[in-house]
Amino acid sequence: MPSLAEEPVAVIELPPIADSLSPEMTARLREVAEAAKADERVTLSLEGFVPDGGSPQLNIGLAEQSLMVVRKQLIAMRVPVGRIQIIPFGEHHNRARSPTNHWVEIYVRVRDR
Repeated sequence: MPSLAEEPVAVIELPPIADSLSPEMTARLREVAEAAKADERVTLSLEGFVPDGGSPQLNIGLAEQSLMVVRKQLIAMRVPVGRIQIIPFGEHHNRARSPTNHWVEIYVRVRDR
């Protein structure tokens, strides 16, 4: 299921098997969270990816781990859980963002009232 938006509003990079974000990535995520909280129609679609390599099952699992770290941070920043969607893709992506880090692309969707 490819993204509906052409470009993500943010890309969050994480080292493999990270359980927290760097200060730079936290600041980037905070900007997204504040924008999402400002409009109740906004939902965030988080898509997780890893560099090429490993089995498809392993890569999906690693992508899910990164997604959960970002999701947990968004919830801590008071973005309502029901407005966060996660989609693990593993290594399937048309453009590699990092040869070593995992990354989460964040897309904003606006629902009609």
